[in-house]
Amino acid sequence: MPALHEEKPKSFIDFISYIEKIREKSTNSLWYRGCGNSNHKLDPRLFRHKKIKTIKELVELEFGLMTRFKQRSIPYHDKSLTDDLESLFFMQHYGIPTRLLDWTESPFIAFYFAVMLARFDYDGTRIRFENSASVWILDPVKWNRHALRHERFDKGILSTSDEQLKGYKPTTKFTGMNNLPVALYGAHNSPRIVAQRGVFTIFGENMSPMEQLYISENFPSNCLIKVTLNKSFLPKMRKAILNHGITESVVFPDLRGLAKEIRRTFEF
Repeated sequence: MPALHEEKPKSFIDFISYIEKIREKSTNSLWYRGCGNSNHKLDPRLFRHKKIKTIKELVELEFGLMTRFKQRSIPYHDKSLTDDLESLFFMQHYGIPTRLLDWTESPFIAFYFAVMLARFDYDGTRIRFENSASVWILDPVKWNRHALRHERFDKGILSTSDEQLKGYKPTTKFTGMNNLPVALYGAHNSPRIVAQRGVFTIFGENMSPMEQLYISENFPSNCLIKVTLNKSFLPKMRKAILNHGITESVVFPDLRGLAKEIRRTFEF
């Protein structure tokens, strides 16, 4: 049974050096997910409902959310939303709970989210962070081949047209679906997804977080890695990623992103 490897860099440079080290060893592309709290689990927002806890009820809830979104969102966009999976990507973009979990192909974007979403207090002279942050690293090819081993799957990252994703599509009534989460490319149907180089994992019947599944399902060694960013190093790490040009208007290429950047620059 594999143990989850945890790396603890002390600076942004340490982080990048580690990323380069593991990328040199990997024959596959790597994905990253930044979390502002290192205690956050790798599970989708849909599974965090306060009252509904069974996969059967949650799948039906997701379909209800999608139906309501399709009905009420028509005046606000020009998307057709005829494909249910593409509808989930679009919903995820606007914060509606789904079985999707966001990842990025860029370690810089993941690092940005980790340090910028970490909660802190600022007394006018010093930033004090409440918790450590984290960046998760995923080998999506190794993960998929293990998650779909019962189908003798030997390819790589899934796309919405692949046969293997039929067992993950939204449904009106739960009748069973594939068990483990898989990695897939989503529709780039918003400038934000493009800017953030967004990719996804989609969950199936098993509701356990990915870090637990990595151990319990005996996934290949180091196809999932946790990088913990200690809260004492976060002020310098935050300053470093901004100095390297990964700022609000880059990650959120719209007026809201620009406004966030201006507010921070002028110390609001």
